[in-house]
Amino acid sequence: MAQINFLSLFILTFIATTMAVTPSPKTTTKTYNNYIKTSCNTTTYPSVCLKSLLPYAAAVKSNPLRLVKQALSVTLKSASTTRSAISKLAKAKNITKGDAAVLKDCIEDIQDSIGEIKDSLNALSSLKSSENKKFVISNAQTWTSAAITDEYSCTEGISDEDVSPEVKKKIRSGIMSIARMSSNALYLINHLNI
Repeated sequence: MAQINFLSLFILTFIATTMAVTPSPKTTTKTYNNYIKTSCNTTTYPSVCLKSLLPYAAAVKSNPLRLVKQALSVTLKSASTTRSAISKLAKAKNITKGDAAVLKDCIEDIQDSIGEIKDSLNALSSLKSSENKKFVISNAQTWTSAAITDEYSCTEGISDEDVSPEVKKKIRSGIMSIARMSSNALYLINHLNI
């Protein structure tokens, strides 16, 4: 009988200890959400950051490198979507030759930006195993800065040319969204302490 009581006491103690140490899913989710909110508050475009990254709080957890990679990944996805939309627009039958030329240039700028964001992600993927972490981070900063430059090249192209207002509006909103996400990703890279 004493053995059963001792065993029961042991099991109850183990369960109580485990429950006390393991945070509830609600607390964990709140912690991860707060991490994203705190990180986004200081970025260049906090509302864009929050909107684009909060859905990934559980994957990011409270890990700065995961946060940066996720910021770049959502930027990459947005850039690909924007490129597809502009490509469709360029193929429309009612597009003028001038609009088509500007759209073609813009598609090239976005394609370059996509490549640079991928390069930044690739650089950061080697960060943990790298002996020179500052060099890797510097490369990611350079690639992300180049992506931003390409994104703004597209908006400058539509500003400089005689482009229809409808085309300008469609391009500008997509490009500005990508540029803001890229800018936030760069901010997070710049503040990465590894």
